[in-house]
Amino acid sequence: MTGKDRRRQIARERYERRLQARAAARAKARQRWTIGGAAAAVVAVVAIVLAFTLTGNNKPAASESSPVADAAASGAGSSGAASSAPASPTPPPPTHADGCTSKPSVVASPIANFPIIPGGVDPALKVEPTVTIPAGTVPITLQTKDLIVGTGETVQADDTVTVNYLGLNYVDCTEFDSSWAHSQEATFQLSQVVPGFGQGVTGMKVGGRRQIVIPPSLGYGTEGSGSITPNEELVFVVDVLATTHTSASPTPAAS
Repeated sequence: MTGKDRRRQIARERYERRLQARAAARAKARQRWTIGGAAAAVVAVVAIVLAFTLTGNNKPAASESSPVADAAASGAGSSGAASSAPASPTPPPPTHADGCTSKPSVVASPIANFPIIPGGVDPALKVEPTVTIPAGTVPITLQTKDLIVGTGETVQADDTVTVNYLGLNYVDCTEFDSSWAHSQEATFQLSQVVPGFGQGVTGMKVGGRRQIVIPPSLGYGTEGSGSITPNEELVFVVDVLATTHTSASPTPAAS
């Protein structure tokens, strides 16, 4: 082999080595991109999962039905859904009240002529009641007091009633729910409410107004519901505007 041929062979070998080195470099680059792309995909999936999880956790709770008519949430009737957050210590039932007086309900959209009351009933049912709680020991049993005695049909335990009501915390008179605040009477079956409310309304007459004090054991118990805290003592003032017996039509007050 001549010197010229030898130089050509060496040049060709160098050129082939460079091609091999470039091919190897491209293979490594593709491998790095493949690994990097897979890692990026994993990170993206994790980010999406976290986003959905956080969004779900931060969604506002669905609006609850009136605490008066939400027997399913009653601590006395059934247990609530388990919470993923650590449970706070349940406060004991209150034993003493300092005395308080309720304030008028805040009405977002007042309706003219609310409420429309049956003929022949006391005109006082047109006015939202005021509740005054005396200082002293908190009752531990169901307490009822007729403020206005109705003249219509008597409410039975399984009736469907139409009422106006004011619901307060017994100890500090904080309002947690009120048909007066919504300018809308409420209609529900007494078998679907917390036990103390159903028992307290049973026996009223249409056109009557009654104050009902409900201990936690007959209200929302150790679970609470919405703004009603665990072991909260409740007080309601209820106006019965109509009642429907089983398989019967609503019976208003006598005219």
